[in-house]
Amino acid sequence: MNSDWITTHIHCGDLVVVAQGVGEPTGLLNQLLAADLPEVEIFVGLSHSDALTGSSPARPLISFGAMGPLRKLATVGQVQVIPCAFTDLTRVLPLRVKGNLVVVLQVGPADHDGNHSPGISLDYTYELLDRADVVVAEVNAAVPTTTAPTIPADSFDAVVHTRRPLPTVPPSAVAEEHQRIAHHAARLIPDGATIQLGIGSIPGILGKTLGTRRDLRVRSTLIGDWLLDLHTAGALSDEPDAVVLSEAAGSEDLYHLVSDSDFLLRPISEVVAPAAAGSIPKYFAINSALQVDLSGQVNAEETDSGYIGGIGGQTEFFRAAQRSPGGASIVVLPATAHGGSSSRIVSRLTPATVTTPRSGIDYIVTEFGVADLRGRTLPERAEAIAAVAAPQHRQQLLEQNGYDR
Repeated sequence: MNSDWITTHIHCGDLVVVAQGVGEPTGLLNQLLAADLPEVEIFVGLSHSDALTGSSPARPLISFGAMGPLRKLATVGQVQVIPCAFTDLTRVLPLRVKGNLVVVLQVGPADHDGNHSPGISLDYTYELLDRADVVVAEVNAAVPTTTAPTIPADSFDAVVHTRRPLPTVPPSAVAEEHQRIAHHAARLIPDGATIQLGIGSIPGILGKTLGTRRDLRVRSTLIGDWLLDLHTAGALSDEPDAVVLSEAAGSEDLYHLVSDSDFLLRPISEVVAPAAAGSIPKYFAINSALQVDLSGQVNAEETDSGYIGGIGGQTEFFRAAQRSPGGASIVVLPATAHGGSSSRIVSRLTPATVTTPRSGIDYIVTEFGVADLRGRTLPERAEAIAAVAAPQHRQQLLEQNGYDR
């Protein structure tokens, strides 16, 4: 691949924003990481390729989290995290620009009108196109045409052509406690609900657990193979707008389903806005966490060893679910870590990182059951949350928090 676009279009003070996930322009990202660009900032997102696993950038990369291969880089100081919601990236990233804002993304081949499809990934880079000073596209012949809005060829300042298979994401390891958590969470979801699922083992297996539901709808920025499971089980509504998403990450079968169906791929703001306005009834947001304290505060970002997660869309989707008539925000997590010796339910978050405030949580679900926090006082919350902690930790939790009765 020719890398002349770097010397032509990238200069000191620039912020280079690289598309993420299945939409990552891996060839261009590899070239960026190999280039000597000490005065250039590079923003990357969630990656499913090997581009970041062996990289040693001249200066720390920037991201909105430290998931996947970014986790290792974060532990050695090669990733610096901007703690903001996923939907805020298009607002905050331009504020960092000292030179030019450069967007680097992947698209499919041009159609007969000269327009390019972003395929099955419509991330923050799409909504930055109008504000970018420079746009560089990797035109990958393997990117399918979907229902996503197309991008005119004259939007690009430089183009590099490739043919590279889209990265697939293997299913996360599933333990028995994950199955039990999914079973408890599924009991909260009625027929006809609209759901948003986060990433991780537990949301991933909910597709199978919810297979007996009917007329489900999906409004989620990122979807995985759980959508394929729901489709196969006949759980999805057949309405034309039943599935609205921004990105897919999973198996080739999932990618074929998304590209061959009428599922709507829409920009992040369009996926989130109707939910945030409370206009979608029975909207359920289900996301995982690292820790929950006895007041209901959620930490999905950090442990004592460092930053390993991210805010993502959790806070906004939880608030949207609470505004929804008949909807709810649901946190799912195993009750313990380290073989049961460490409780993920704690009296106070350590470190004191609050991703979602206690006011934003309706239910907390572990393998030991469901804590319903709606309308409960702080002492009542503590008792309900402690009841779904591992039995060996419950009494100590209440004593530490001063709610022992």
